[in-house]
Amino acid sequence: MKFLFAAVYLGHLLLAKADDMDEISKIESTMVLKPRAKAPKEKKKKEDKIGSGTCYQRCNTVPLDAATLIQKYNLNLTDPIHQDALSKAVNGHLQLGSITQNIAEANDADMVGALIVDGLSGDDSFPHGDIKPLFTVGEINMCEENNGEVYVGVPDGMGAYLSDDLTLRIVVQSESYGPLARESIPYPVNDGSATFTGSHVQYTDFDREGLSMFLTHDGPASEIIKGFGQVATKYYNLNGELVGPRNTSGRTFSGAHFSNTDAQGNWAVKYPTTEADWLMQSLCSAHLEEKHQFGKGIGFEDDIYITNEEWITYAENAEHVGISMHAIDLAKGVDYAVGSVTNSGFEKIVELNPQHKDYIVLGVSGYNGSYGGSTAELDARNNEYGKRPDGTDYVNPKNVCPARIYIGMKGKMEDGSDAPADDFLARNGLRYGKVYGFATDMSSSGPTGGLFRDSFHKPRENGAQVDGKFVAIDWMWDGVAKNFRHDGAWDFQIDVPGYESTDMKWWNSGSLDSSGSKTEHLSPDTRPGMTAFIQGSTAGYFGHYYIHGVKEALDAIELDDDLDFPSELDSTYFVYQGENDISGQIELNGVGLYRSPVTECPGAIDATVNCDEDNSVKSTFEDIDGLEVIAAQEGLFAIIQEDSGNDLGERMFISSVLEHEADGNELTYYFMAMSGGKFNTRMSEMIGIPAMASSASGSHEFSGVIDLSGMLARKGGAKKEGVFSIRGREVKDGEFAIRAHDGEAKRQMELEVPINDKLIVLGLQAHNFYDGVIQAFQADRGGQVMLYQPDI
Repeated sequence: MKFLFAAVYLGHLLLAKADDMDEISKIESTMVLKPRAKAPKEKKKKEDKIGSGTCYQRCNTVPLDAATLIQKYNLNLTDPIHQDALSKAVNGHLQLGSITQNIAEANDADMVGALIVDGLSGDDSFPHGDIKPLFTVGEINMCEENNGEVYVGVPDGMGAYLSDDLTLRIVVQSESYGPLARESIPYPVNDGSATFTGSHVQYTDFDREGLSMFLTHDGPASEIIKGFGQVATKYYNLNGELVGPRNTSGRTFSGAHFSNTDAQGNWAVKYPTTEADWLMQSLCSAHLEEKHQFGKGIGFEDDIYITNEEWITYAENAEHVGISMHAIDLAKGVDYAVGSVTNSGFEKIVELNPQHKDYIVLGVSGYNGSYGGSTAELDARNNEYGKRPDGTDYVNPKNVCPARIYIGMKGKMEDGSDAPADDFLARNGLRYGKVYGFATDMSSSGPTGGLFRDSFHKPRENGAQVDGKFVAIDWMWDGVAKNFRHDGAWDFQIDVPGYESTDMKWWNSGSLDSSGSKTEHLSPDTRPGMTAFIQGSTAGYFGHYYIHGVKEALDAIELDDDLDFPSELDSTYFVYQGENDISGQIELNGVGLYRSPVTECPGAIDATVNCDEDNSVKSTFEDIDGLEVIAAQEGLFAIIQEDSGNDLGERMFISSVLEHEADGNELTYYFMAMSGGKFNTRMSEMIGIPAMASSASGSHEFSGVIDLSGMLARKGGAKKEGVFSIRGREVKDGEFAIRAHDGEAKRQMELEVPINDKLIVLGLQAHNFYDGVIQAFQADRGGQVMLYQPDI
């Protein structure tokens, strides 16, 4: 995700950037440093109204111990920032979930006379549904278990499940960059034999009943938090070894985290870690998949949190393996690096309906090799593999790729042999499988008129159709970490297998030879019988890929002893939104006012337009990043989160019901909130949450969406007569509809709940909040996780 930040500590500007990385390429142009405003005296708050006689479960809280915090976070008691942070923590003012003030806002505060006070909300009269913080970066766990653990930012990928019938667990990971920017507090793995800095994956447990009622009162989430901690404590690398300590003076012979090294275990990242062995780099988006969520025996065999490292900067001329997907076994708290989907770095990977008990299907998106700082692997690819079939050299594979899926066979090792029953990756189809890319007829008479994906969408109406196929590439993972020159990411520059020397080409974003816009978040279509996903793009368009005949193709494979996977699957793509002017499609509902006039953003008055950089005001979506489809009683809806660096405040929208009828009608986008922006009034005045967290005026980014409605729905709450029997279990009026660990029932219930009855978790990244308690407790950068109920 492209975002913008600077680092300031006691008056010194520290600019940390990764070479050629989109993520941190606009730091100087988007940060405006200001003298700090005085923090206000705390005002006595009204008594929280959680409900007379209501009893929610919460953890046993224990006061934070000053000596423990000083040691754990290496606090410097001669530093006033550390002194203030320690005082707040020990006095209970940073308890996890205690902050009730919103970072996001509905209007620029100066335009409506809202408060401009450090630590307090601005205008939070959100136009299309209530938004309320659940927890905020810099808060500290006061539960007895894992007491003193800080919530680390910035929030990004997330998921949720019922850990038991009374507890809803929200999993959120941080998108953190370790020594490439600033190092977060290290966390130990494998019984303390190794440590990671960078991205964390943390859980927060909530009382289920209390969470279902959270938007009905003003009380803090701390009253309903039952637990907090790291999701995984055991980590395996690509070779199946437990991650171990790093040899800082040479090769790590066993247990290397290969995202940081070459295949021999030699350190390759541009900068070394200073307090940890390894860097868990830029965990971006994520998806949580429950066992058999598509039907009996269909889907993963375990509850899995899918995450992935996104991009990295290597040292000059350093050979490297690349970065991988991770599959976390939620029951056992074990993280497995996964090589079968390539090692090319990813934005988001989600499970799709395989419609077959023996296979799993994943949708895959991301950069396809955003590895800055070194050309060693590109040079090696050309030296070792020679020219491409068309006689030209291979090019940097970053963003040279189509929409992708992966099909894996359950119960098999990488060579196709039977796996032990207790092999987690094999059991879930993550060892033996094929990667597929979307290809289409690229002749002038083909469905795109010969245009690659970005060009095709400029402009393009809702309902435009492209017929094609998902075709398997030749590359397959063999279970051994190899340098990136051998990866499958390069296959999207050459002919489509089975269609050599024809007009059938990979429908890449730019071309076969050049980078285009990034395939950003994708989201599964969870309706019964569908193997499909919705794919977004940083170019500002998104659409729906339907994969046809999946069950029939996989059934046919079972009858063919010579094949384990189909060579291709028919597919159709429909446009929901082209790269068009959307200003007339946005419904602000009387809010969305920007600070104006701003000379650098001429004519930008409200959130119908985007000022993505100085003197650049655009009427299209800019850099659609976060994208999650919400399945509701009325149909599918999309939540869209931009990552453009909007100088006036990044935007978030929820769509009208998705449809692609080619009837001349376009979708409507309901403005939800905005946040950040270097010219935004609150950012310019260095307003932060927590107070004193802001160091500069800069960009924010909404990122991450979870639909909780399937887990919080009750009998009678779906507003539909005739409900209820859930999977043969009779449910009484007022009871929660589903029990823990029933992914199929959860998906079923999501489809029963009307959109305006949904409770949805949202993430917000505040890249300019890295001072105060966030700096003191090594929590990287700020942000919030919030609960939202639509009103559209």
